[in-house]
Amino acid sequence: MVRLSCDLEFLNECRRNNVIPIFLQFNVANQMLLYSNAYKKCQQILLKEEISLKKNNIKYLSNSKKNAYNELVNNFPPVVITKINEIISALQIREQQNKYFTHYKKLNGLIVKRNNQQQQRKYYTYTFFNTNFSNDTSNTTDNNKNKKEKLVWNLSSRKLNKEEFNILEKGLTYNRASKLDHSQVISNVEYLFHRSSGVQKQAIDYKKWDEEPDNILKKELRTLEPKQLSLAANLKNATEKFFHQANISLKIRRNKNLNEKNEENVLSKLSKDSSILITKPDKGRGVVVLDRNDYINKLETILSDSSKFKLLNQDPTISRENSLTNLLLQIKNEEYLTQEEYKYIKPVGSIPARLYGLPKVHKSEINVPLRPIVSCVQSYNYRLGKYLANIIKSIRNSNYSLKNNTEFLAFLRHNSDLLKNNKMISFDVESLFTNIPVNETIDIICNKLYCTNPKLRPFIPEHYFRELLDFATKRTHFLFNNKYYDQCDGVSMGTPLAAIFAEVFMAHFEETYLSILLNHEDSKLLAWRRYVDDTLVIAKMDADNEKIKQTLNSFHPCIQFTLHPETNTTIAFLDVLVKRHENGFDTTVYRKKTSTKLMLKWHSLVPRAHKTASIAPLVTRAIRICSTFQLLHNEFEYIRMMAAYNDYPASFVDRIIQKQLNKYFQSETKENQIKQIPAEKKKYTYIEIPYVGRASYDFAKRLKSTITTNDPTSDLRVIYKTTNPTKRFFPTKDRLTVNQKSGVVYEIHCNDCSKTFIGKTIRQTARRLNEHEKDAQKAALSIQQLFSHTQASAKNNKNQKNILNGRIKKITDTENLRRSKRIADRQQKHLSQQQINVETSDLNPRVMCTSKSESFKSIILDCLNIKIIP
Repeated sequence: MVRLSCDLEFLNECRRNNVIPIFLQFNVANQMLLYSNAYKKCQQILLKEEISLKKNNIKYLSNSKKNAYNELVNNFPPVVITKINEIISALQIREQQNKYFTHYKKLNGLIVKRNNQQQQRKYYTYTFFNTNFSNDTSNTTDNNKNKKEKLVWNLSSRKLNKEEFNILEKGLTYNRASKLDHSQVISNVEYLFHRSSGVQKQAIDYKKWDEEPDNILKKELRTLEPKQLSLAANLKNATEKFFHQANISLKIRRNKNLNEKNEENVLSKLSKDSSILITKPDKGRGVVVLDRNDYINKLETILSDSSKFKLLNQDPTISRENSLTNLLLQIKNEEYLTQEEYKYIKPVGSIPARLYGLPKVHKSEINVPLRPIVSCVQSYNYRLGKYLANIIKSIRNSNYSLKNNTEFLAFLRHNSDLLKNNKMISFDVESLFTNIPVNETIDIICNKLYCTNPKLRPFIPEHYFRELLDFATKRTHFLFNNKYYDQCDGVSMGTPLAAIFAEVFMAHFEETYLSILLNHEDSKLLAWRRYVDDTLVIAKMDADNEKIKQTLNSFHPCIQFTLHPETNTTIAFLDVLVKRHENGFDTTVYRKKTSTKLMLKWHSLVPRAHKTASIAPLVTRAIRICSTFQLLHNEFEYIRMMAAYNDYPASFVDRIIQKQLNKYFQSETKENQIKQIPAEKKKYTYIEIPYVGRASYDFAKRLKSTITTNDPTSDLRVIYKTTNPTKRFFPTKDRLTVNQKSGVVYEIHCNDCSKTFIGKTIRQTARRLNEHEKDAQKAALSIQQLFSHTQASAKNNKNQKNILNGRIKKITDTENLRRSKRIADRQQKHLSQQQINVETSDLNPRVMCTSKSESFKSIILDCLNIKIIP
């Protein structure tokens, strides 16, 4: 069966790569027929028939194997069966390795032979492609010719050896095989079981746990219904099969790619060099190596602008989280927020935003500037920003703004007559995001929402809305190089309101100044269209470019434009290259000089859908932008060349091109079809599983079948996770301390016995441990009060003083809070008579019931969205 499966995989690879195995390259009497379509078609039919025969033989042997296995199970004990399975698995792996190396050599030989036959045609096509407009155009129109085949920019003082350079050339998204995390998979499957079955964990009575632990354990072993038992058994079997198949797949891949382990060692060594920082470029794909000190100095130079940034003495995350929560609660209590909106916006377990920079190698390779970006995910005002953006989006656009390149192409077609005898100019706004005046923009937003159109008026009163905008913009702090900063003015890329604030302000700028400028009878400007900070202008031939620029820069001190005139009737805007001519214009895809042919590598261990997504958008963009069939053909040839550079099979790319063409040309007919009645909505359940190859697809298929069988109305969505990309070795953001992290599972040890308390929290570790500390102190005070009723001697007073001074500290330097079980039992009669005012927490019942000392230690830090310890 292993041989047949390997042979079948080889034949399928031959078909995918459009090559014919040698055993099907038969001779014919007339040698000219070897190049005919009939000969090729005959080979394809025979190849298809051979694949079908292999599949039938595998199916027959599979049934025979199943029957033989059942016979073994009926006649031998489980220990023998397990040993047999281990022996068979070892033989299978050895046979697969031998077959793989044989087929790998054969397939490479067939592909090389085919490529040699096509090489002459490819060189001719590529030469023609680089002259797609005219021979006299400048570098801006030498569109797809990348003179600098550079994938790695080493701007550091460290010299990379050839091996390091070759590994980095694969890109930061290249994923390698890694050891499977069984505990994570089991945790995810358990969470899926709880969501699908409705079985929930019950609270534990800590006092009874100490008194009758066996009884408590019995209660924890709940009786499941037959349907739930069946679901649990099926999920367990599917998971065990996945582990078995995944281990085999990973072993085979490691044997196929013997260098992957060595590559990881090289990357690990590079990551330990603290003098360098490795990241991606600001635009395009590739890898940039920088000196860390130079990187820090450049960003700190940007942060030294006191008009934009302010250095803070401490982390204000928790205090600002509390302030925002109080404001939201006040707004909710006044019924201006629904309960659902309040839950969505309310910050829980916030972490400080973190700043990092991306090098602008497309600007210059000497003294490369950095683009500062703030990662705001899980910051205290992140969801607030998204909520406000959803309200503000109704006023973000103006008559002069563009949403995408589709609208830009429509604008060109509508103004094609203007392009014949006039010129094109491009303007860029300098550092738009950091130069946006926040206070002025907030006034513009509130004026438009509350004073212009009653339909746009939010339900929240204006004074509350302004305060929320202040929280989302002016009270945004971030962490860089272990220092905390506030952004006083402007907005940073990465924040939820950055783009929409820029759009609103620029829309107001255009409405205020451009309408006058464009409508003036002596105006040289004929048309104006903007996408964020990039603007294309159609102006008269005699217009003075510098004068237009000076006029635009005089309107507002925060908005300054840079000028980019057309060259040889050609200009680039967005990802479109526009060339004017006497009959109108032509458009094709534009790429910057620093663009590379790097994309997701074919041999990277990622799902097939990710590889499809690397090609399909390029094809769709080409179809949408290219104005003639010749330009479209040229762009398709470039995509094929780019894919071949990254080891993609030609047949794979051709299938995507055909599919996207069909999808594009059939879209118009679909609009005219009768709309179908939408089916009943299903409830979606999600699970994340590591991607290890075919085993992951099989696992997902089993899980979907199991969940659908259990509940036909449920639809399981599987998220495939890559676990070992190159970029994991090179983090660019500041690391959070243990106390700053949220979504953690922690352990508290008992100092009087071997038992432990394991808790979880979605809030910050420091906040939760502080609550435990205060809770334990209150419990100690309560026990001390009870103790004083029966013991009044000086010795006992000294002990009580020690108790009062005892503290439970976070994470380290733990002190004891002691009371023996014997003393607590002796005072049990008083416990029922005293009214103890102690806050309730998960730890408090155990402290009160057992009077045992606790010490804290964080043992697991992970996101609780999926991973839950039941």
